[in-house]
Amino acid sequence: MSRDRVPHLVKLLSWSLVTVAFAALIAAGCGDASSDTADGETDDKKVVGKVGEAEVDTTEVPPVPVNVIEASLGTISDVILTTATIEADRDAQIFPRTTAMIEEMRVEEGAYVNRGDVLAMLENDEEEVALGRAEAIREARKQEFERSEAMLQGQLISEVDHEVKEREYIMARADWESARVAFDKTTIRAPFSGTITERHQNVGNMARPGDALFTLVDLNTLLIYTHLPELEWSRVAVGQQVILETETLPDGLFNGTVHRVSSIINPQNGTFKVTIKIGDPGRRLKPGMFVRVKVLADQHEDVLLIPKIALLEDDEVFTVQDSVATRVALTTGLQDADFTEIRDGLTPGDLVVIAGHRSMKDSTRVKIVAPDAPE
Repeated sequence: MSRDRVPHLVKLLSWSLVTVAFAALIAAGCGDASSDTADGETDDKKVVGKVGEAEVDTTEVPPVPVNVIEASLGTISDVILTTATIEADRDAQIFPRTTAMIEEMRVEEGAYVNRGDVLAMLENDEEEVALGRAEAIREARKQEFERSEAMLQGQLISEVDHEVKEREYIMARADWESARVAFDKTTIRAPFSGTITERHQNVGNMARPGDALFTLVDLNTLLIYTHLPELEWSRVAVGQQVILETETLPDGLFNGTVHRVSSIINPQNGTFKVTIKIGDPGRRLKPGMFVRVKVLADQHEDVLLIPKIALLEDDEVFTVQDSVATRVALTTGLQDADFTEIRDGLTPGDLVVIAGHRSMKDSTRVKIVAPDAPE
């Protein structure tokens, strides 16, 4: 065979192989199609009835489980929250007004005393003697003055002599007053009614004007001094109701009222002082107790309320009727820590979704379940 015919034979052989391969592929395809038609199935879909007709998917989306609550009427308050420490309106340390040894302590810590009650007695022998002498001189000068006055009326003495007796009586009376004051200083009395919270000295100690004997506190009138931000200025007024909470007592809820509101703003910290008077007839609260303070700046009664957790963005909620949740826009009012006042958009008894609504769409089918039921 010549070299010229070799390339030609190679080319013919290549085309023959391609033709055979193509024919095999066609045969395989026809065989598959024939098999599919006979069996009525393909790899991708199920055929029912006529060849090529797919089954229709009739599966429905299950309802979304939700928790609901009825919109109802109630009372809501606009409160200003703060914390403070209880203080007594009158809290005083009792000091002696003279230097003398303590002879008697008549009250102990915890005792309730009335104004003017004797708390302690100091040594007063010298003062007692001086007072007695001054009193005797005063009485003598008084008698002389009265006789002089009678004699003056009878023109038995001159006006000048009578004036001398009058001056002597006035001086004797002043000396007696001075001696009485010195004697009274040795008796320590309560300046107001209250409770002895601390006794600082003992019998036999030397009492000095700079050393306190007792601490006296009026527990009947308790106050709270608190400072609120300048932004709250327009919301606070004298007479507003205040609720106090303390964890110190089992039933730690007490009432109070705004007693005074400072008329100036502190330029250093931008606050103003508010004084709150506490109502505690049982005297259970004590100075120094820490309390949480709620000033009722505003209060609305018999208004429609829903929990704040029901609110979506833009003050919207989902309401449920006939197992369908509908998104509703609201007009709101006061809010507290848990509830929101609804001024428009709902009526009493409307079912509002409070759980399961964050990712819902409008007109979603829902199933109402109890809050503790599994979804």
